[in-house]
Amino acid sequence: MTGKRVIQVYKAPHQWTNSPPGLGDFVRGICHLAEKLNGSGIELRVDVSQTGFVNLIDQDPAIFQTGDAGRIAAAEEYFVDHVALHARLVAFLHSSDTELYVCTNVGAWNRTTIPDYVRAYARKFYQFNRDIEETISKALITPQYEVLSVRCGDQFYSDPNGHVRADVQPLIFSIIEQQVLPRLQTPLVITSDCHELKLELQRRYGLLALPHRSQHGAFETGSALPVAMDMCMLKNSRFNYHINSWATWWSGFSHYTSVVFQIPSTNFRAPQFVREEVTALGELRTA
Repeated sequence: MTGKRVIQVYKAPHQWTNSPPGLGDFVRGICHLAEKLNGSGIELRVDVSQTGFVNLIDQDPAIFQTGDAGRIAAAEEYFVDHVALHARLVAFLHSSDTELYVCTNVGAWNRTTIPDYVRAYARKFYQFNRDIEETISKALITPQYEVLSVRCGDQFYSDPNGHVRADVQPLIFSIIEQQVLPRLQTPLVITSDCHELKLELQRRYGLLALPHRSQHGAFETGSALPVAMDMCMLKNSRFNYHINSWATWWSGFSHYTSVVFQIPSTNFRAPQFVREEVTALGELRTA
């Protein structure tokens, strides 16, 4: 054993050097580090002590820690750049340092499966407290459901009253009507970064929904609870759909949650919006 530890941290708001990651990105980084550090003798810990998530997750001491606030604020950020993160980990391994505080979203967005030991590690991050589980159960009523997550763009987190472009909304309607609703086996729950669209889809198709405005990370005071609620809802779904009308990648928030819990899912992403279905065992099927 090396006696070394890497700590994947989520910083407090306004401490970020780069644009902060959504929580799905953070989970992807956890999975990547858990796999990359396996067998190295370097221990991996997760620290959310400077965010609202600290009171929302039942923290297993086997993976969580509460570290130095100053070192968390100064944690090195590795977003997208796999090479830079790998080089830093190698340098850390060969240094006299015993702890490395980082935050990373590195990890392939389109992986369809991860090793069992990574899945087991990441699932501990989703151990939300009983109040969250019970609130979702009461709000949705039904014990079995499927989830549709519609991603429209980061701007909707700073503009909560924003509207989807007129040319995009009919496309979303078409995907739902032709590709989602005909395949449902249980009631459908809708969530979206665009709250106005969420309300419109709930009304138009009679969908279930949690009442809050969705968030993506602990960017502002009070934003952690909606994120935890949505992630908890996704992890308990029997099938997850995701429409990304804004970018060309699958969502870390929806897709990685599905992979971690082996939930079958289907993604539709700009610009082609081809149906990309991932089975519970990680087989990719396109149509």
